[in-house]
Amino acid sequence: MPWEFTNHVEVYAEHAWDLLAAHPRENTIALTVIENARAGQRQSSGPPLFGWYEGGGTVGAVSLSPPYELLLAAVPDAGYDDLVTALRAQDVQLPGVTGDTATVARFAAAWTTGRPLWPRTTRRLRLYSLGDSPGDPPGDSPGDELGRLRPPSPPPVGRGRLAGNTDLAIAIEWWSAFEQETGLAGVDVATLVRDRIEDARLWLWEDDTGAVVSLAGRGQTAAGVTRLGPVYTPRVHRRHGYGAAVTAACTADTLLRDGGHVVLFTDIANPTSNAIYQRLGYRPVRDHATVHFVESIRQPIPNPG
Repeated sequence: MPWEFTNHVEVYAEHAWDLLAAHPRENTIALTVIENARAGQRQSSGPPLFGWYEGGGTVGAVSLSPPYELLLAAVPDAGYDDLVTALRAQDVQLPGVTGDTATVARFAAAWTTGRPLWPRTTRRLRLYSLGDSPGDPPGDSPGDELGRLRPPSPPPVGRGRLAGNTDLAIAIEWWSAFEQETGLAGVDVATLVRDRIEDARLWLWEDDTGAVVSLAGRGQTAAGVTRLGPVYTPRVHRRHGYGAAVTAACTADTLLRDGGHVVLFTDIANPTSNAIYQRLGYRPVRDHATVHFVESIRQPIPNPG
């Protein structure tokens, strides 16, 4: 069977890294999964599962990091049915899948065929990259990228700054609120916030009174790409431009410190955030979807007699 699986990230990286790194913006999540696993970061006690597809070299890659859905990073045309068979042979409990919209749709069709399951789309996201159009190759210089960033002009009142240890409580509260509003899987928010504060990867925006009004963070750089997120402004502080300003501040800092490309995801159903990021210089790359599988219970047909 072309699909092979392992619980060991280095075995997976040996086979899949080059495939994923060839398109680092599009595979930002898959590459981050590898780097986080290498760093020993886990969000649950469940073991990860990594898979790759051999076909004259590695041409497919998937990963499952509980409590998240199965990430379909790359699935070749000939690999969908084989992937379904392989996962079932591994007795993988699969609540859902995420990835490129077309890839998710094809897998969902294969996974539910002949089974009492319905695929339910729970999230639609759009991946943006700073200053790049979908057809542009990666690898532009950081200086060119920084030149494409367009901070709000004029900016809202206040200033951006790095979060410190005294901001831990409010950052955890707001990150948790972001998770609840977006319906993301429950994770260890406190650890994520502490890591970003310690690594100088969490930015805040203060208004003219010094009160914190918005937050933006970023993950670790992987294959020259850094993904921003989350960006969160409490409802009471929205519609003042704080989210755009803190995103611009975090973006500029990322480019200066890490270089490479900066990407982020937005909810397709939120036209406001999509418009804001495009005004900052971000351009759409591709759409993502998350699908969960729901058991279909057929109701018996009443006996007319």
